[in-house]
Amino acid sequence: MLKRSRLHRRILVGFVAALGVGALLQVTNTNPAVSQTISISAFELRDDPGTDPDSPVWNGVSAIDMPLTAQTGTYVAGGSVKTIRAQVGHYKGRLYVRVAWPDATQNDSTTRVEDFADAVAVEFPASGKASIPALCMGQADSAVNIWHWRADSNTNSHDPGDIYVNSQIDKSDANPAYYTARDAGNPFANPSASPVQTLSSVAFGKLSALNTQDVDGAGKHTADGWTVVFARDFGKPRDGHSAFEVGQKVDMAFAVWDGSNGERNGRKAVSQLVTLRVASLGESRDHSTTGDRMAIPIAMLLGFTALAVLGASLAYHLDRGKR
Repeated sequence: MLKRSRLHRRILVGFVAALGVGALLQVTNTNPAVSQTISISAFELRDDPGTDPDSPVWNGVSAIDMPLTAQTGTYVAGGSVKTIRAQVGHYKGRLYVRVAWPDATQNDSTTRVEDFADAVAVEFPASGKASIPALCMGQADSAVNIWHWRADSNTNSHDPGDIYVNSQIDKSDANPAYYTARDAGNPFANPSASPVQTLSSVAFGKLSALNTQDVDGAGKHTADGWTVVFARDFGKPRDGHSAFEVGQKVDMAFAVWDGSNGERNGRKAVSQLVTLRVASLGESRDHSTTGDRMAIPIAMLLGFTALAVLGASLAYHLDRGKR
């Protein structure tokens, strides 16, 4: 009888502990099923960095390194880029995202059919929602907004005469109809457009350019690799576009293509979901980042201590009641 009573006490204490751990994970917003929960805060920047990848404003902004894996949504392909470094910030109602990754080759020309460009993309939920419905390319009832930068559009040189310097083209410069893609509104064919395309997707094979192209950007290649900056006003929620505001938390994800390895379309490296927090105006970067790092371990330590005391107290009173 004594052994059975002890067994019952242990089961009860374990049940109470399990409930306590579950409540603690809920309060601290910790997901035990995810090996690495990554979050990044966009603080108010001291100045406008523009789209210059070398802007000194980024020197004081903390960065996160994220591992990438081959895209596995419909088939496994790509994945030659293993990690990226990301920084975020905002200035006067404009969000900036800076991404860097190692790449020894500069693939910024696609004049031949066998050439593919280096590229990077940032993905957000569309229409002002907070979470991405499906990591790769969205889903039928909930779209994602993708900002896609390509190295071959970074120079804004799309004129056939600039690319094929020895060619002779029978055309009229005054008639845009001779540039069929440009005349049809293809943003990639517009020499005055941003090198970043604003896209919408609801599934694999359902990617399209949005009517409003509202993301600026620029990239630079060095011996260390690529650095690319995206910039867009916060904006209001509207069909197909993401929206941002101070105090907001929103999902984001990244994808990178290495042209020298034939990566294009679904052949790419992708990150896991990242939680982007748009910090309030004037919020202290040092205080907040330290607090974010320490809040969860301190809360969990206090919580587990309280559970241990509760369990010991419960076992003691149960034991006294059996005597």
